[in-house]
Amino acid sequence: MIRLISAILLVTPSFFSLADSNIVNNLSYVGIGYKQARLDAEAMSPYLDGKYVNDEAKSYGGLYINLGFNVTEQFFVDGYADFITRFSSEVDTWRVGGGYNILVQDRVSFPVSCGIVNYRADSDYSSSFSDNAGYCKAGVRGQVASHWLIDASYQHEAFDVSKDTINITNVFQFGSVFGLVAGFEFSERKESERSFNLGVQFSM
Repeated sequence: MIRLISAILLVTPSFFSLADSNIVNNLSYVGIGYKQARLDAEAMSPYLDGKYVNDEAKSYGGLYINLGFNVTEQFFVDGYADFITRFSSEVDTWRVGGGYNILVQDRVSFPVSCGIVNYRADSDYSSSFSDNAGYCKAGVRGQVASHWLIDASYQHEAFDVSKDTINITNVFQFGSVFGLVAGFEFSERKESERSFNLGVQFSM
């Protein structure tokens, strides 16, 4: 029994050392999860080229996947896709880009990136519409605790009806690979859009 307790005491510090992982500067990952969104009245209009206007706020649900890859220690590429749907309409999104992660210290970095974003919308009340534009994003990543990373960003999408988004993502990291994700997003296009997501993330 004494030997067993001694072995546990020896292994425990090693386990927590592994679990105390800092992923601020690691932008190689794959994430997947659930997304819930609420679009205010008239918010669907630009996604359907003005051919349909929702006269009241509507809620949507769907799935998302995102991924990133460190090309070098500071240069990275990333991608994102999701779909949100309800009985009568759906919005699909994909985004791909590349950027540079400005390393301030071990616990803080400032990633900036640009790329292309596409939306495709379908509705029972109008024809489908797809549109893409350039975007740029800037943010800050901070390791606020041993197992907790906060990633906050601002993104501008240069559509004819432009879109601005503030995103705050929490990653609760367990070891160097597995993490739980909870994010919140507020967007302004023609009208306001709000969403949250829950998922998992695997760092590489």
